[in-house]
Amino acid sequence: MKKLLSIILMIMVLMASFSFTADALYNEYLENELYSECAILVCTDNNEVIFAKEPDKQTKPASLTKVVTALVVLDELKDLSEVYTVPQGCIDELMGTNSSLGGLKAGEQYAIYNLLCCLLVHSANDAATTLAYRITGDDRQAFVDKMNAKVEELGCTNSHFMNVHGLDDDDQYTSARDMAIIFAKAMENPVFAEIVAMPSYILPESNMQKERKIATTNFTILPGYKDYYCPNEIGGKTGTTSGAGHNLVSAATKNGYNYVCVAMGAPKEDFDNDYVDENGAFLDTKAMYDWAYDNLRLVSIASASKIVGEVKVKYGKSADHVTLCPSENSLGLMPKGVTADSLLIIVDEKTAPEVVNAPLKKGDYICKGEVMYADNSVAEIDLVASQDVKRSYFAYFMGELSTWVSSKAFKQGAVIVFVVLIAVVLLGYMVSAKNKKSKKKS
Repeated sequence: MKKLLSIILMIMVLMASFSFTADALYNEYLENELYSECAILVCTDNNEVIFAKEPDKQTKPASLTKVVTALVVLDELKDLSEVYTVPQGCIDELMGTNSSLGGLKAGEQYAIYNLLCCLLVHSANDAATTLAYRITGDDRQAFVDKMNAKVEELGCTNSHFMNVHGLDDDDQYTSARDMAIIFAKAMENPVFAEIVAMPSYILPESNMQKERKIATTNFTILPGYKDYYCPNEIGGKTGTTSGAGHNLVSAATKNGYNYVCVAMGAPKEDFDNDYVDENGAFLDTKAMYDWAYDNLRLVSIASASKIVGEVKVKYGKSADHVTLCPSENSLGLMPKGVTADSLLIIVDEKTAPEVVNAPLKKGDYICKGEVMYADNSVAEIDLVASQDVKRSYFAYFMGELSTWVSSKAFKQGAVIVFVVLIAVVLLGYMVSAKNKKSKKKS
């Protein structure tokens, strides 16, 4: 229940309306400490990117692919107790690939939930092909199209999939940032969140095999692996191929703070000279979480009651300017010891208008503002009018009249009227002269 509540909280705060760029502030602490080629750590309480290393680089996803596969399956199938028979073709296509398998047999029957556990706990490629077959039959491309449509729907711009399991393909790629988005979305589903938190799963007896235990490939949730263990992690998914290296996407929560962490393209080497090779993605994940827990705290970065600037007002009644304040109270992650008094909010001159027209209501959007800490922009927020400004109708009338008189249309109209008046006068003169001549003749 505690894990489920943490997940629900994480989902709610993902709806925050502002975006953060604070990664530059923290990168110096971690950038040279990580083994992964690409990494990102996001606080999902406010969508703040705490740390990023090559977050948008397109890289092979390996079995992180299965997160997208599971998303499609969970979208398409609502009855996870449905029993499905493993097709022969789903086994045959993986022969000779030397890939991660769940030991499924052609003709074997399992519930969809069991297959999802094989997919996400044991990272079984045969479970991936079987689940895809259940959705689109032997038209595998149709399932892959659903995967690509899903990531596009989520706003991922550096992801494209060619298969359902993650075996290396030059045209299959994702990025650390996209993977964080995808995993956060997947964690919204309680079934997904439940499965990726499992250290192991008892696969029930089938029509062809006895009950058996399958173990997770994610050692960061196993207390026995002290170098990797992340006690506050609430779920994760691994991925490993020769082309992709070692990868892990995970979520964690501690002291009310919630995170998604991605480590991609890490080697497996003897980093500490103990004659045992270590998984770089696991080490990096632990390092990022531990650093965030030890060094960051949520503080108030913007108060809706604080005046931070002003903009000139045209046609205002007893007011020639309007003061600006943040649109809402906002929180941000800051290093320990930093308080609201250490932060400065400045008006973003690129978005600020030189003048705004009255009337204005309190809360009307005016422009953007930047939250500054130690000469770094750590947040972008909306700035709004802090009070009502009524319109002076006399000033408005005179201003509009002046604008109209000086307009090109007015000048063109004035010329036309002048020409017409001259023409009328000339015509009147000619008619008058003609009448005088007619009288003299008579």
